[in-house]
Amino acid sequence: MKKKITIIGAILLVLVVATVWAVPAFAADPVESTAPNTHQVSKVRILARLLLIQDEAKVDAIIAKAQNDGKINEEQAIKIKEFWTNRHQQFLRRVVITRLLWAKDGANVQAFLDKGVAAGKITEGQAVKIMALWTSLHTK
Repeated sequence: MKKKITIIGAILLVLVVATVWAVPAFAADPVESTAPNTHQVSKVRILARLLLIQDEAKVDAIIAKAQNDGKINEEQAIKIKEFWTNRHQQFLRRVVITRLLWAKDGANVQAFLDKGVAAGKITEGQAVKIMALWTSLHTK
């Protein structure tokens, strides 16, 4: 009899502890804890994709559509446009340089840099620096 009471008491104790732990855990709304992070990541991805667009008219159209759909207000539209204007060229350069550094064929990289110098988009010194960096990364 004493053994049965001990076993029943232990089971009741385990159930009470599990209930005390489980009720707050299941009552918490998991959407609230993950939604801000997901929403923030989504905003960052959207802005990164927006920075890759080279045509200003397309950017204006995208911002106008978002504003018409009620996703952003006029103040936010102005801030997004200023953000794109101020950061577009810098972001695009970084993306291009990153892609060049990941390229496997040095001849293709050099040809691309030569075209950039010929078009006046970069200087000869910048091309030499980029090629030296590519060479140091791909030479082991």
